Amino acid sequence: MLQVRQISDDLIEQQIGGAPLGAMDSLYIDDVLSIVDRGLENLPSYLDLYRKAVKQAWSPDELDFSRDKQEWEFLSPEAKRRRIWSMRMFFDGEERVAGLLAPFVWAAPDKEVEAFAATQLADEVRHTIFFDRYWREVVGTSAANLDELVEEIGIKPHENEAYDYFFYKWLPAQAQWLASHPTDLEASAKFVTVYHLVVEGAMFLTGMRYQLEGARRWGRTWGYYKGFTAATRDESRHVLFAVRYLRDMVRQDPARFVPVIHSAIEESLPLIEKTMTPPGGEMSYYGGKHLEVAWPGYTPERLRNEMIEYAKSALGRRLHAVGIQMPLSTPN
Repeated sequence: MLQVRQISDDLIEQQIGGAPLGAMDSLYIDDVLSIVDRGLENLPSYLDLYRKAVKQAWSPDELDFSRDKQEWEFLSPEAKRRRIWSMRMFFDGEERVAGLLAPFVWAAPDKEVEAFAATQLADEVRHTIFFDRYWREVVGTSAANLDELVEEIGIKPHENEAYDYFFYKWLPAQAQWLASHPTDLEASAKFVTVYHLVVEGAMFLTGMRYQLEGARRWGRTWGYYKGFTAATRDESRHVLFAVRYLRDMVRQDPARFVPVIHSAIEESLPLIEKTMTPPGGEMSYYGGKHLEVAWPGYTPERLRNEMIEYAKSALGRRLHAVGIQMPLSTPN
């Protein structure tokens, strides 16, 4: 599996953790993601993560999408189709998780968890606004407001049933339960497992990795690259929170919480692969005739399979840090 790094481990926190938005075009995505694996070795506290969130906050309004717009106007209809599909998955996903996190903030078992969760809610809204700006200034839309735009870009059930289940059924049901039962710690553990470890840690970060690495190889390190790299740094922080939160629960009462996490992961695994299935199973969504220019030796099938493998490998490492080891193969 391809790994691309530019910065040594001892400089990661200095050069990635402290990078301003304007410097994001110089960062490699694997350096940003290495923050998670390094953090697993010595998990930060909730207040450490809160302080990082405050320090690393950024504004989508500071981004310049003019280069992105120029490139977009010269893309072929086929290239636009592929890119819109990928970005719709992220835009819709970010909006959905932003709308579902509030019950967890309310259900936080202590004030330090609550403090971090509140910063994450702000992050998710920021990511939604980032996509709103990009869509209006680059892709184009006649939507009069954010509600209309979200309705326009939302992934419909017939396009991807697994995505619909994750974001429009399963997670909303968990969030609704937490809203009504804020002291249910088993429900809280399940929510963090699915929301933070599976959706953000396995699915979002995997998609971000391959989308941003592809953009860098094509030289497209402009407004979108900067904003999405900053969003990836945010998501990395969220995943570290999840590992810390679930590890604390498992250490507190393994008999109570390990089965909850196991069950949530087992139900999630087949959904990860199905969510990564493009509309109609058409593999050209994973790359057109110029795929090998950026990814020598790759076919769309190989790229998708590697992404699934990467997602499961990352999930396994984070579960190990929680204190859980379980097979992550998908049943046939």
